[in-house]
Amino acid sequence: MKEVRRLTIEEMVGQLFLLGFQGAAPDAETLALLHRVRPGGFIFLQRNIENFDQFVALTDSLREPFGVPAILAIDQEGGYVDRLKHLFNPIPAIGTLAAHGTAHVRAAARAIGSQLEALGLNLCLGPVVDLHDSRSVMAGRTLADAPAEVSRLAAAFIDELSKKNILSCIKHFPGMGAADRDPHFVLPRIEKSKRQLQQEDVLPFLDLLDESAMIMTSHVHYPGFGDDKPTPASLSTRVIEGYLRKKLGFAGVIVTDDLTMGAISAIGLTPELFLRAFEAGNDMLLFSQTTPLVEQAFRLIVRATRQSDSLRTRLEQSVCRIMALKTRIEFVPLRYRANARARINRQIEKLRQPLDHPVHREQQHLTHTVQKPLG
Repeated sequence: MKEVRRLTIEEMVGQLFLLGFQGAAPDAETLALLHRVRPGGFIFLQRNIENFDQFVALTDSLREPFGVPAILAIDQEGGYVDRLKHLFNPIPAIGTLAAHGTAHVRAAARAIGSQLEALGLNLCLGPVVDLHDSRSVMAGRTLADAPAEVSRLAAAFIDELSKKNILSCIKHFPGMGAADRDPHFVLPRIEKSKRQLQQEDVLPFLDLLDESAMIMTSHVHYPGFGDDKPTPASLSTRVIEGYLRKKLGFAGVIVTDDLTMGAISAIGLTPELFLRAFEAGNDMLLFSQTTPLVEQAFRLIVRATRQSDSLRTRLEQSVCRIMALKTRIEFVPLRYRANARARINRQIEKLRQPLDHPVHREQQHLTHTVQKPLG
């Protein structure tokens, strides 16, 4: 792997980008853009997956495309955020599993780790450590409502992933458990004071600072942190550089949530917005598309860092963190990949068995009836 001091500015700026693309493989136009930007990694969605062998071949082709190991990431949580349900048996929602205790959470994480290992991926964009609130858009994706319990269960999840050489990314800082609107469409606003956030939502992140490889920032506005204008945390210098980096002392990689989301596009998705996200303190810019906007943003950040010594220093710091993370990536091809799917499906079926019991289904029905939000 190249040393940071040997990278050109263009190569360093490329490392900031975590990109997605359409289809089962990049087309010629996308490949040309990727070779110009040389991104630090890729995020995969269901649109990239046709079958097991195709997807393994895809991750193999992108493992080290530009002379530097690539981050190969996926959101894999179970429930309705199960990107791999067309390749493996579906994994139950993590909240349902957490209600049955740590052993079920560990079993789910083992299955997810095995899935990612078999497919050649190296980063799970999870676990979610937002606090549970039955009225929230996050309700089905959260582990618990008590910060200490979230920390404990998330630590178990991260531990199981690490046994499969899978890195983890906790999300969505500083906590969006209270969000009642979906950032895929609009910019949510959480009215908690800074003190409330520190004493509740931030605690799992604080507990897991040394456990997780990355932290993802949320597309939610927190006026309690001092941003009076509608500013998502992912673009807030106060939240990222001032609080997460300096106050809490997080030394790892900070990545934005997907910048294609409505909460961001409503502000105005321009090349300048990518620069703004970087200046706010994010190390990586997640964008699940490869459009001309990506190259425009890439060239803007290159120009800006050439013109500013302070921004150049920031760039070097971010790339040092990214490259340090990449030294932890260890790819060991499975010796018996052909048998992996059957073995993982057995793991998932064993995990699901107690959940499919009639008594459990009745209890779940009663619980959901009681917790159903009004309106």
